[in-house]
Amino acid sequence: SLSMKLKTVSDLMFTGNKIPFVQEKTKMKNALKILIKKNLGVLIVKNNKNITTGILTDGDLKRLNRKFENFQKLKIKSVMKKNPVSIDKNALATQALSIMNTKKITSLCVHKGNQKNKTVGIIHIHNILKANIS
Repeated sequence: SLSMKLKTVSDLMFTGNKIPFVQEKTKMKNALKILIKKNLGVLIVKNNKNITTGILTDGDLKRLNRKFENFQKLKIKSVMKKNPVSIDKNALATQALSIMNTKKITSLCVHKGNQKNKTVGIIHIHNILKANIS
């Protein structure tokens, strides 16, 4: 229906303490605990100025675990993907879904206006699919 197609990212995104934020200096051992607790399959990495600097997915973590013996001692900053894909909170949810499909990813950082490096939310593909948006 039309009302579903007009839903914005901000209608569906996770905000506040539901966002799986970690600091760049966080060690994997602690990052894993946050990843499990937040249950989104992704971590959003921030520096000490609250600027979003990277992202780490559960898939990345599985690959790192196989690659490094001292996996749990690694700092997030050394293994994160820099410059995560972000979308404006006022964008249509259909646009977010399109970006996820094109880039073959399941989550997007959400920003406000032109502040692309300040994450205010996270939208997961399940948020969009539960809202019957396709």
